[in-house]
Parts: sequence; structure tokens; C-alpha cells
Amino acid sequence: MAIGIGLYFALPFEPNGLFLIVLLMTSALAAVIVGKYFPRAGFIIGLLFCVMFGVWRAGWHSSETYTPRFSSAERYHDVSGWISAIEKSGPRLRWVISVNSIDRLETQNLPESIRVTTFNKNFKAGDQVSFRANLSAPPGPAIPGGYDPGFRAYFQKVGAYGYMVSTPETTLFELSRRDRLRRSITRIRYGIADRILTKAPEETAGLQVALLTGIRTWVPETHTLALRAGGLAHILAISGLHMGLIAGGFYSLAVLLFVRITRWSRRADIRKPAAVIGIVAATLYLVLSGASVATQRAYIMAVIVFLAIILNRQAISIRSVAVAGFITLWFHPESLVQPGFQMSFSAVTALVVVYREWDKRRVFDGPRKLPKRLWDNFTGLTVTSLVAGTVTSGFAVLHFNRIASYSLITNIAAMPIFTFWVMPLAIVVYLAMPFGIEAVPLWLMGQGLELIIYLSEKVQALPGSIQYIASGPTWIVGLFGLAFTALCLGRTPARIISVVVILVCWVMIWRHPHPDIRISSDGAIAFWQSGDVPKLYVDRKNTDRYGRQQFIEAMGLSLVETEAFEGQLGSCDMIGCVLSFKNKVIKIIRDPSEIAEDCFAADIVIVPKRRLGSRAKRLCDSYIIDAKDLQNTGAHSLFIDVSGSLRTETSWPLVPSRPWH
Repeated sequence: MAIGIGLYFALPFEPNGLFLIVLLMTSALAAVIVGKYFPRAGFIIGLLFCVMFGVWRAGWHSSETYTPRFSSAERYHDVSGWISAIEKSGPRLRWVISVNSIDRLETQNLPESIRVTTFNKNFKAGDQVSFRANLSAPPGPAIPGGYDPGFRAYFQKVGAYGYMVSTPETTLFELSRRDRLRRSITRIRYGIADRILTKAPEETAGLQVALLTGIRTWVPETHTLALRAGGLAHILAISGLHMGLIAGGFYSLAVLLFVRITRWSRRADIRKPAAVIGIVAATLYLVLSGASVATQRAYIMAVIVFLAIILNRQAISIRSVAVAGFITLWFHPESLVQPGFQMSFSAVTALVVVYREWDKRRVFDGPRKLPKRLWDNFTGLTVTSLVAGTVTSGFAVLHFNRIASYSLITNIAAMPIFTFWVMPLAIVVYLAMPFGIEAVPLWLMGQGLELIIYLSEKVQALPGSIQYIASGPTWIVGLFGLAFTALCLGRTPARIISVVVILVCWVMIWRHPHPDIRISSDGAIAFWQSGDVPKLYVDRKNTDRYGRQQFIEAMGLSLVETEAFEGQLGSCDMIGCVLSFKNKVIKIIRDPSEIAEDCFAADIVIVPKRRLGSRAKRLCDSYIIDAKDLQNTGAHSLFIDVSGSLRTETSWPLVPSRPWH
């Protein structure tokens, strides 16, 4: 099924839904008929049915997720809606607005949500507001093959990005029953966040809000960078670790209480009612933490484990991981191509396999004394950190082009604090809040987090705490994921082949060519010069900072010396620039009045701010890129090989062929 979902998102066109249904029915019928006489062939056809089922489910989900989207042109609109989330964006705030009305748009053309930036801090989540904003479609990738905000926005039903141009005002309008429920939950979550910010230690209040409610608005940037350098950034995202500790903590607490009821505990399996309490705790934590896709994955896994306890089945197994994966992919097929799904399920799968093999070889040697128990706990945490860190680091490199060099050491030192100090106190905070006595457990929880931040900052100060690795082709993630799956689930021959494939993947990443010229979707131009001292030559240093940083990280670097290309690669005047780069004459034209002459004298012509007519393009023998090309296909990456031939990659295809384009 996952292979089918991956194929759907890799297709250059949108498959026909009716054709997929016919193909599904045909393959199912063929599997039954052929399988009756040729079981092995029927099994193979059944696998093909599962693949087609994945393609169909992903296509169906994409169509039902549709929300109207704005055009790429920026326009001013009067908007009314309610604030469903508040995020941080540098010195500004980002409001996610659940839309009620937008001027000049009919109800059927309204997007479900929009995202706007503002400096206003006088409103809270859940407030109904009206304002004027400049809105346009969510942007595409800043670099070809890079992170795609438009893809994420599509599946979050966000139809426009923009910025506020007026002072927001309070307004009143009728909400649907669904929106009233969502608004109530939002107000409860942000109300809890306000209480934590008021009563928790100032240094760690933002982290405590993130752990207890999933709201990361108040996490200081210094803490984020330190945790990332220490390989502990995963504690900020509500995922399997947090859900397991919270739900498992309530389950263990319930078992501890129920076992004190002697008559009941002797006659009944007290784990079953405790598992019900664990499910209730997991559900409440899911709601309070914002129910992100990562949290939903963790919740599904936790519920399956508790149901296994209730049904007298093995709680932790590859089968339970597979069931959790199936349910997650059914509800959110798009999560397959996102790093969160790949990292969390790869870690869980690897841990189940490793501990299964470990359990087979473990010898029971009687009751364990306290020192032996402490040593076993330390060994377990070390193995868990080693396995999960090693597995997730591979996917982290493929998606983020970086790896925390000392993550194993930091995790071994910090995770016992997080597991046995911070998260148990989070449970105490939840229990204390209804009585208004959460200040003391919040303070104690903050002390544990301060120690974790201290360790992270010490690691951050070490040389080479973060290593950057150049990016490879986008399809390498799928090949790497299949090889990893075979490594975990296959027999010895399959595991040997998978190790070889993984090594080949890293060789291909190392050998993958990188672009020489970058042109952003709004016309910012940069030239890449490798060597002992890599340099990036740009037209203006104060523009395109985000895209430029993405470009640099894709090269496997964090900081690069940046210089203006004027005077280094060539000369510029009011009309444009003439540059010499890699034996190519490149002209950047601001005024296309002399386009015929410029085309005759240049190999590459870039007109970043103007559209050329079709006649001008036909007359030009040079390779030409104008503002229309950038608007239609997004950022461009140009590759010049040793023979002088030119190849181009763009952020999206010329003809929009998928719903999120």
C-alpha cells in the first residue's frame, strides 16, 4: 500500500479515478481466480492489488482534501474569520485563520483556512477578527526538489499565504457546530498555555508549553538551535516518545493503584481496566496537543498496544506496527513522503526488531537486585538511543542535509532526565491543573528541562556539532526506505542485498551533481563557485535569504562567503549585466529593448523582472529565462557540465498536473 501511495505522489500526472477502480476490481478478481490454481501467482497479483489500492486511496484523499486556492498574483482582500492557531515567524506572528468570508469571493470559492503574518499581539487564539490582507497562493519549493510549502498547505487546507495591511478588529459571526467545537478546543489549549507561561519558570516556560499543549510559539530560537545541535530536537515534536510516556505513565499509575485493591487484583486482570485508562489519557493528550499528524500516528500506535492488552494479544510486535502504519496511511496518505512518518516508523520498526532478537537471547537469572535493575535500565536506554538515533539520522540527512555529530552521547545523558523526570512531572501537572496547584510541579519540571538545555548548549559549543551533507536526487528517499524495510523484515539474503543498496544510495548522494546557477521564483540570481573556499555570488545580499540558505544547505554547507557578482564575474549598468561564468557568457537584462543583440552575444539570457513576447523568444538563439518562466515553473537550477552543455531543473512543471501545483 505504501509503495502505491509513493507511486501516486511520484507520478507526473493525476491518475483517472474511474480507471483505478476498474483496475482494482480486475486485479482483485484475477487474484482470486488465478490464486485458486496457481497460489504463488495469485499472491503476486494480490500484492499488485495492494499497490493499486495505495494509488487509489492517495488519489481519493487528495481529491477530498481539495480547498479553493488563490492565484499566484498578490491581491488585497477584506477577511473575516477566527484565529485557529498562532505561530512565531521571527519578530512577527503567523495567524492561521479559519475563514468566514473574503470580499469578492463566493462561498463556494472560499478556502477553509489562510495564513497571514502580523505584528499585532493583542488577540488570542479563538478570537473572531476582521482585517485587510495581501494574499496569494502558497509558494512552491525555494529550490527544485526542496521543501514544498504548497504541498503541505494543500493537505492542511490552507488556500492562501499573505500579510496583514490593517489593524485587526474584533467581529462577530455565526459559527458552524464543527467550528464551535474546534474553537472551544483551541481556547482550552491556549488557555492552558497561558497558565503555564504565568506559573512556569521563565527560562523553560516555552518548552513546557510545547510539551504539554504542542504549541511551539514561545520556544526560544536559542533553545531550538541548541536541541538541534545536540540531536534532541525530537523532544519538541509531540510524537511516539511523548505519547508513550504520558499514556504509559497513566497506565502504570492505574496498575499501581488497582493492585492495592487486593480482592480485585487477585480475581481479575487489572491491566485491562488500566489499559482503558491509558486509552482515555492518550485521547485527551491527542486533543490537548493539537492532534498533528505526528501525534495521530503516536496515538494510533498507543491505542493498538492497549487494545492488544485488553484482547490478550502481544502488545509490541511488527504486526502492531504494520496495523498502525496502515491506519495512518489510510487517514493521511501524504504523510508517507514527509520526514516525520519515515523517521518515527523507521525508529519503531528497528526497535521492535532489535528487542525481539535481544529477547530471544536473554537468559532469565532470577530476581534482580536494585543495582542490576538500574544497569538494565541504563543499557535499555543506551540501546534505544543508539538504534533510534542511527536509523532516524539516515532519513534526517536525506531530508534536512544535516546530522548531529554527538547525538548518541547527548541522548544517553539527557533521555533519562526526560523520561524519568520531565514527563512524569508533566503527568503531575495535568493532574494538578484542575485544583490550581500546578506551580510546584511546573517548577520541578522546569529544572529538568534546564539541565537538558544546559547539556545541549555544551554540545552545541563543541567543534563540528552539526555536520552538513549535500543533497541527492529526490527519488533516493524511496529507494533508501525500501532497502531499510528489507533490512528490518527480510531474511538473510534480503538483508545482505539491502545493505548493499543502502551503501549504493550514499555513493549516489556523494556523486550527485549540484547546480551552478540558482534563480529564485521572484528573480534573485546566485552563482555557485566550489573549491577550497566555496563562494556564492549574488545580485543583492539582503534579498532571498531563505531560498539562498536552502540552496547552501543543499550543497552540504552551513555558512558560505557571499559576494556581489558585479565586479567579480563581470560588469553591470542600468540596462543589465554581462558576466562570464564557467566559459559561458551570461546576460542579465533589466531593459529588454535590445534583446536581439543581447541574444546574439550571450549563451544564457536571464530577464528576471520582465516578460518577453513569443516573437522575441523565437528570435533568440540563446537559452533564455524570463519572468513568465519563473512565475509558471518557480525557482530554476541550472547545471553546466564539463562539456559545456546546459541542463535545467524547476520547482514545478510548466503545466500544473497535480492538485497541489
